[in-house]
Amino acid sequence: MITSSAPDINRSWIVITPPEYEPITVDELKLFARIDGTEEDALLEGFITGVREAAELYLGRALMTQTLHMVMDSWPESGMIELPQPPLLSISKVAIRDELGAETIYSASNYYVVTESIPGQLVIRNGSTPPSNTARFNSGYLIEFAAGYGDDASDVPQVIKEGLKVWATYVYEQRNLTPEPPPEARSLLNMFKVMRPINI
Repeated sequence: MITSSAPDINRSWIVITPPEYEPITVDELKLFARIDGTEEDALLEGFITGVREAAELYLGRALMTQTLHMVMDSWPESGMIELPQPPLLSISKVAIRDELGAETIYSASNYYVVTESIPGQLVIRNGSTPPSNTARFNSGYLIEFAAGYGDDASDVPQVIKEGLKVWATYVYEQRNLTPEPPPEARSLLNMFKVMRPINI
């Protein structure tokens, strides 16, 4: 699982259900990298997963469908929250938590979800009251949501997939997974990197 945080806005998130599929296959990587035989297939599978996870952190995006769990200390006065790791697919739960971790569900009828924007947004409806929590001042708000381009690798932009192939080939050749892509992959991946800060 991957964790990330933004301490300046007092929130953090974690992947609680990782993708079931990867955006590129072992066969695609072998063809790209000109690797013969099947002896290293398991190794290549691990490299693909590692590169995809690193790429998601680098890009600030989720690539394949996954479920994330985000906690916050406060709810913004604007009523609108931008969710990390776009593209946003859906929100499954918004809850208030007390000091013992007990959850009170905030009704979905009070908000709507904007999946078309990057990042995706949770917006409190006009006339609805945003959630409030006086029982817990640290990580008292919880949002659980699904993000990614989908379960089908064909939904992932081809430029990203080509960047992953370049990066995974580098990892295979060097036996070293770096937190940032090599220059050849970076030039491709940067086209989809979420550059602006996410607001809360």
